[in-house]
Amino acid sequence: MASHLKNIALVGASGNAGGAALKALLAANRFNITIISRADSSATFPEDASITVKKGDYKDPSFLQSAFSGQDAAMLALGFMAMDTQPALIEAAAKAGVKYILPTEYAADGQSKELTENLPPIAQKAEGRSQIEEMGAKWIAIVTNPWTEFSLAYGVSTFGIDVKEKKAVLWEDAGKFNTTSREQVGRGIAAVLSLPIENKEDESASLQHYANNFVYISSFLVTQRQLFDSVLRATGTKEADWSVEESKIWGDEGRVADAQQKMAQGNFMAMGGLMYGFYMSGDKGGNYEEKAKKDREVLGLKEENLDAVVKEFVNSA
Repeated sequence: MASHLKNIALVGASGNAGGAALKALLAANRFNITIISRADSSATFPEDASITVKKGDYKDPSFLQSAFSGQDAAMLALGFMAMDTQPALIEAAAKAGVKYILPTEYAADGQSKELTENLPPIAQKAEGRSQIEEMGAKWIAIVTNPWTEFSLAYGVSTFGIDVKEKKAVLWEDAGKFNTTSREQVGRGIAAVLSLPIENKEDESASLQHYANNFVYISSFLVTQRQLFDSVLRATGTKEADWSVEESKIWGDEGRVADAQQKMAQGNFMAMGGLMYGFYMSGDKGGNYEEKAKKDREVLGLKEENLDAVVKEFVNSA
């Protein structure tokens, strides 16, 4: 077996996680990348000698197995509406002999009891990991928590901060939580796949260490207040310029209770509010800083500058 992975298959390369990973994998300049895409997809990709694009029908096992053939690892980065295709992709990759599969995670800590017991989307991700093991391959789960720029773009429904409308809901019982920029997600994925398969001197700095294990990527450990203050600096505004409401995450009239009530009435879009309520509480699974510290050291990642990331988002928005 080679000392490092060389051939990487990527499904969902035009999406958020897939696009970030593709950019970082290209920058690493050490991989042959096979992008697997639907036949009718209009997505375009960089013209690079290391990229091969294979288009076909995800319902065709022969196409999928052929596309995954010869790959050392496969990264699956599927959108919510495409998650029903993941079992077929996993099966095809495993049957084609892919040793390492990164299922669609890129969110919460799947080892958190609080999150898996209270948030169905997080608990359901375990099904992909189990299938990979049953098929004889190894999974690597990428934990990122909420994506910084993505969350800021959705206003008060996520971090409680609406940059365009200058509105904020500040939760007084929010705690410290991890959040990750899109660029950091990509860098982290590329760094994991760049590790030696085995490392006799330091087993923790090897791909084998992360086989059937979680990788904790993070840009910052922050509070909502720190995020809001950074937004104020980036926009050159003061809190008095904003419409600010104070509330709580917990309690009978808090964010979590409100989301649960809406979901009980059939409004499943409220799941986002429920998830962010748990994330931003910190002690409910959203603070995994101790785990992230260890993985940053192994992967050669650095904490990012909060103001720089927020300023870039504000400028682009």
